[in-house]
Amino acid sequence: MPKRKTNPRTAIAPPKTTKSDQLKTLLAKPGGVTVADLSEKLGWQSHTTRAALTRLKQSGLSVERLDPKEGSRQSRYRIAGAKK
Repeated sequence: MPKRKTNPRTAIAPPKTTKSDQLKTLLAKPGGVTVADLSEKLGWQSHTTRAALTRLKQSGLSVERLDPKEGSRQSRYRIAGAKK
């Protein structure tokens, strides 16, 4: 008897990780992350990254703006309450 092939409609697909979930994971870092780093890791342009940060704030998530690291001019962002 031949083996049955799995029907692609009934196969269970693993849950997809959305870009929003990836953004939240990156922002959970205690030291924060710059817009340039977020853009590079997510494959977004900087204006898209800033818009995504704004959407997170509008959805009720508290995003902190941290001072730049010494020798840098770029602000860092993280989810408020991320362990320091």
